[in-house]
Amino acid sequence: MRKGLFATAILAFAMAGAAQAATPGDEVPFREGEPMPPAPPGMSWCLIQKPAIYDNVTETVTVRPPANFQVPVPGAYSTKTETIPCVPAYRVGKVIPAQLQPKAVPYVCQEEYKVLELVPPQFADTPIDVEICPAYEQITIIPAQFRDVPKRLVVEPARKEFQRVACDDGNLCWTVCETPAKYRDVITKELISDAKEQRVTVPAKKQQILVKKLVKPASVREVVVPAKQATYQANVVAAPARVEWQTIPAQSQTVPVLVETKAPSFAPQAIPEKKETITRRVLKSPASMVWRLQSNSVYAGRPIAVAPVRTSDNRQLASVPASGARYSLK
Repeated sequence: MRKGLFATAILAFAMAGAAQAATPGDEVPFREGEPMPPAPPGMSWCLIQKPAIYDNVTETVTVRPPANFQVPVPGAYSTKTETIPCVPAYRVGKVIPAQLQPKAVPYVCQEEYKVLELVPPQFADTPIDVEICPAYEQITIIPAQFRDVPKRLVVEPARKEFQRVACDDGNLCWTVCETPAKYRDVITKELISDAKEQRVTVPAKKQQILVKKLVKPASVREVVVPAKQATYQANVVAAPARVEWQTIPAQSQTVPVLVETKAPSFAPQAIPEKKETITRRVLKSPASMVWRLQSNSVYAGRPIAVAPVRTSDNRQLASVPASGARYSLK
């Protein structure tokens, strides 16, 4: 107890010395539970609440961490020519007619007979049919028949490729776009019926001639008269008709075709870390309450708003300090 009284006396002596040397504007820290220091004559202590002090600090922060993603690499394509058949091979026949050669054909124009020396024989002209051209076959070629057939060829196949577009957040993204296939219409010829041959028989040609025939033989003495022969011009077949077949080769057409030389793939790509410089407020010193020494002339002619002083836990101070002190919250 003696030690407590001694400490109180020392504190009061220190406060008294400080009060004698105090000037207006001096500040004393406010401590909860401690009494207000004594004020010199003509002055009073005002409880002032000093606001917190902040500083602007500039620092670099990471707004986007580094990342790795796959970038699509489109495939490579090249154009090559491809030969397709448009007209199939077929045969064409060429008719070589029969070759005829004139030839003298002997025939009996007067038969053998007997005559008498005194009585001449009697003859009469009799017509007979002789063949001047034998029968043969005439060949006719019916050509092959075709029809036009439309055909659709794939010039460029359908493919999918990646395209870079803008995303909602402003960055660049990749999306899959499908390109339709390209076609080309060509017309080819299709064989309906092959060429064929048609044979027609040409009948033989005959000619009517007059020959002398014995009507009445001679009498008295028989004399043998030999037969007489004559010739007539007739066409004989030296070489028969024939067909020479010639094969016409197929016709083709060259069209461009798109082929893939390199398949689409993905390539790794790294996104570096992104940093930004920001400025933020940092508390330099918190808000505090101090006792500030003021002259009583400051409050002359106007009332002093006396308010209860409360602690940090919203507790009101228990007692009013000595006379001459004022409470004023600012």
